[in-house]
Amino acid sequence: MTTLNIFISGLISGIIIYQSFVVASTVFKSLELKYSSIFLRSIFPKFFTLISILGFICLALNIIYSASFYQFVVSGLTVVLATICYVIIPATNKATDDKDKNKFRLLHTVSVVLTLIILILHISIIGVY
Repeated sequence: MTTLNIFISGLISGIIIYQSFVVASTVFKSLELKYSSIFLRSIFPKFFTLISILGFICLALNIIYSASFYQFVVSGLTVVLATICYVIIPATNKATDDKDKNKFRLLHTVSVVLTLIILILHISIIGVY
């Protein structure tokens, strides 16, 4: 069970790092704003859905194999936080469309902070074992 937990935590961490630091930054540097917006609006729902699904799989495995309390917390928080990020995507997009910079900044910051929390939690799982 520990190996599978480490693998899923590594997978989640890798997905977050790749998406946030490689894909998103490359898109902004390589595409015009019109096209980068279309691409990012397509990929971020998939990104948060994938993280939620992996978190749910991890949570189910933790229940089946009676994992530590910390593993339950990490996997549960992963599902909840990634779902929150997914749910606020339409409001973030609307704020962008309405040119409401304050609302966009707030929602984007919430999404980034929650994603960083997920990343830190999963790196901590890897570090514990």
